[in-house]
Amino acid sequence: MALAEWLDRKLKASGVAITGVSIGAPADKTTWKVSPVSLQPQAQPIIDAFDPNDPTNVDTDLDTEVKQALDAERLISAVVWAIIDTYSAPASKAKYGTARQKIIDAYKARPWV
Repeated sequence: MALAEWLDRKLKASGVAITGVSIGAPADKTTWKVSPVSLQPQAQPIIDAFDPNDPTNVDTDLDTEVKQALDAERLISAVVWAIIDTYSAPASKAKYGTARQKIIDAYKARPWV
């Protein structure tokens, strides 16, 4: 994921109701701007503290990637649901959620490598 997407996500999670960000020079945070411009003073302390090398940025990307695959890809979702129903019947949304989190954790840790 791009730096701008990470920053956008961080600002929104911090309660700044931006509609977008732009990165001028990646090494110069004074060139990082938000829209609407009126929110720049509220966003700037978060921008100044933002660490693009923080590994949680990548972890969040991986979480999102797996959640999208599990929730949007019907075949994968159906397989997970069927496995839960077969080995821990009846399948439920709660059991699916638990399995999804285990899959996300395994996807990030790659214990098979």
